[in-house]
Amino acid sequence: MEPRAFRIPASVRRQKRRELDARRSKCRIRIGGHLERWCRLKEQLGFALHSQLAQFLLDRSAAGAQNPQKPPKTCL
Repeated sequence: MEPRAFRIPASVRRQKRRELDARRSKCRIRIGGHLERWCRLKEQLGFALHSQLAQFLLDRSAAGAQNPQKPPKTCL
């Protein structure tokens, strides 16, 4: 006869799930109604993952901050 498997109580599993969800939710980025535009850009640039697009945009933004360009002059 095999030993009985140890089962974690449902209340403990629920609590652990809540803690994991809370930790994960701190890393989420909400883009509201811009998801369609985000997905289109991801596809146009050929990225498979959302994280790849985010990394690309962050790198591009950081590079722009190091070499700021003057904004174009506008005619008034």
